[in-house]
Amino acid sequence: MGIIDEATHTLTCACGATESVKILQTGSAYGGSWQAGKSFSRFAVTWGEEGAGGPTISSAKCNSCGAVPDVSIS
Repeated sequence: MGIIDEATHTLTCACGATESVKILQTGSAYGGSWQAGKSFSRFAVTWGEEGAGGPTISSAKCNSCGAVPDVSIS
């Protein structure tokens, strides 16, 4: 089994807080599965259902100021 794909989730808040986590898809030529969503230290994150690109963030809040951050996936 090896790494098939990866998705990096980056959260950026207006107060300057930013953080990224990488979620990997592992498997073989016959199929794969995504890792579960990981915790962030600067943000309170709730992970939702898994989509084609891995788990999705259903809600996020900055621990410093309480604002909702921008979410980007690459």
